[in-house]
Amino acid sequence: MDTSQQETLAELKQRLADIKAGTAATEAAGAQAPAGSAVPPAQVDGGTGAAKPARRRKLPASAKNTFKEDGFGEEAPADEPWTEAGEGGTGPKQRGKKPGRRRQGWGQQEPQGPDAPEETEPLTPEEAYAEAKAIVLRQLTASPKSRRQLETKLAEREIPSDAAAAVLDRFEEVQLVDDAEFARLWVRSRSQSKSLARGALQRELAEKGIAPDLAAEALEQLSADDELEAARALARKKLQASADLSDRAVRDKQTRRLVGMLARKGYSPSLGFRVAAEVISEARDARGDSV
Repeated sequence: MDTSQQETLAELKQRLADIKAGTAATEAAGAQAPAGSAVPPAQVDGGTGAAKPARRRKLPASAKNTFKEDGFGEEAPADEPWTEAGEGGTGPKQRGKKPGRRRQGWGQQEPQGPDAPEETEPLTPEEAYAEAKAIVLRQLTASPKSRRQLETKLAEREIPSDAAAAVLDRFEEVQLVDDAEFARLWVRSRSQSKSLARGALQRELAEKGIAPDLAAEALEQLSADDELEAARALARKKLQASADLSDRAVRDKQTRRLVGMLARKGYSPSLGFRVAAEVISEARDARGDSV
């Protein structure tokens, strides 16, 4: 064996010794570490053979002291910063929502299991009566209502029918709910503010659930003369001031417009044509138009 081969063999033996020394150091460190702890593998310095510990990966700054808050300001444990709803955690609680059955859309199925919504307990008769009473008082405070309107509102709030009937009966006894008085007030208000005729007012009272006899009694407040004067006032207001009423075609167009407007207010076609002719004639006389 020549000198170069001997030097190469000595270099290989030295490197093998360095590797064995690094392995021994790693095993000694693992033996001293407590049970269950992980010891990172040592990195061997190829030049000196000394073993140095591997660098630990640093967590990002945003991951330190990370807490997950729920809806009430409580914090999750510091050692569980990654818990999310649906992965072992309860998730954030919702504020302002009462437990109850959610509305089910068409074709949807109620969720089963832990995700199913909580059902509200049925109201006791006393609770249902108190709730119905509060709803009726709020409705009457805003404006007068018929019994039919209040029944509809209570049904929308899912008040039991027996509790709703008991409350409304009591309110009728003390005359806080009075369909006859409501009909009189309705006719008086709508005829003055909207210039509605008896026909339109009768339809509106029927929609409010007023009985036909009570509606007829309320409509007696309006006479035929009252209707005629109201129709004339409307026609004078709606007649187009810039229209050339000397032209027959323009007069016919204005007549159709006025009759249609009065019909929408509940006036009969015969009354509409009569009033339109009178108002157009008055306007032509005031302007001095020829016949």
